[in-house]
Amino acid sequence: MTIDVLAGAHALKHIQKDGFNPKDIRLMVGASGGPKWLMLSRLDQYLAGQFLNKADQTIDLVGSSIGSWRMACHAQANPLECFKAFEKIYMNQRYETLNPEEITLFVNQVLDHLFNDDQAQYIVNNEKRRLHVVAVRNRFLMNGRSNISQALGLLTAATGNLLSSKIVEALYPRVLISQGASHAPYVKRPEVIELGVHNLREALVASGAIPMALEPIKVAGGKDRWHWDGGMVDYHFKGPFNAEGGLVFYPHFSPKVVPGWFDKSIPWHKAKAKDYSNVVMVAPSKEFIAKLPYGKIPDRKDFIKMDDEQRETYWQTVLSATDSLVEDFHEQWHQDQFASCAKPIDSIL
Repeated sequence: MTIDVLAGAHALKHIQKDGFNPKDIRLMVGASGGPKWLMLSRLDQYLAGQFLNKADQTIDLVGSSIGSWRMACHAQANPLECFKAFEKIYMNQRYETLNPEEITLFVNQVLDHLFNDDQAQYIVNNEKRRLHVVAVRNRFLMNGRSNISQALGLLTAATGNLLSSKIVEALYPRVLISQGASHAPYVKRPEVIELGVHNLREALVASGAIPMALEPIKVAGGKDRWHWDGGMVDYHFKGPFNAEGGLVFYPHFSPKVVPGWFDKSIPWHKAKAKDYSNVVMVAPSKEFIAKLPYGKIPDRKDFIKMDDEQRETYWQTVLSATDSLVEDFHEQWHQDQFASCAKPIDSIL
């Protein structure tokens, strides 16, 4: 199989007894990862057009970095068309220098195309798909945007993270820019800014503002601080998730969970199985990934290691290959709603 269905203890019991129905979903999660999201582009299109449209209940959508952009597409009036447009724009990005100013220009072009005022108006008033965007902000004494200030903050956070992820969260507090100023996806309330038409663009820019790579931004309604990539604290999310008695649906681009951005090279920082008890994760299998060109999924390093034509050919090959993920998802779900294929999520935590 090309796709793995992984479920926490509570979710697995539910699936084995009653299957997994779109009506079970109360929360959907989108992880950080930049170009890694291309592994999910075709699946997102399928979900938007043929799966989530079967669910008429309210679903909270929470994401960090590129995951917040995906969730914003899912909150659109026509999410399928939004994802098609997003994929096309993303595939055609090219840069001369890869400096923050040039990348920010591209980001603004995407915002203009996908999230204009009319589209933003629909998103912030969508009662069925409630958007929650994760970012972080600077502390007062670290509220600089120069390379020196950024480097100092990152070094301090990375060093502190060796001891505890709580140090990272203390240095860069989590900020949730959220419809209705709700903290619904989280059990413990973080700092919250109410999402509106006036700050949707700022929220999405903030959520993806990778330090040293993109320019930070201030978010209207929040503190007078520079806001940065939400993946610094919620890269793949460590949980627990609040799903209001239902299940958490987590389409992921990799069968691996790295809680925070600084945890990439710290194997002992893991998500706990008990905090993923209500999660249903769908991800490409390790075997599928191994068969892709270079044996990996797309990432930001592709912009450096490959020229534009190489990168675009590689990305297009990956996109075409992921059509089989959609086929596998469709077949397994229609067979028995994942009852026979779901596996314990403990195996990847």
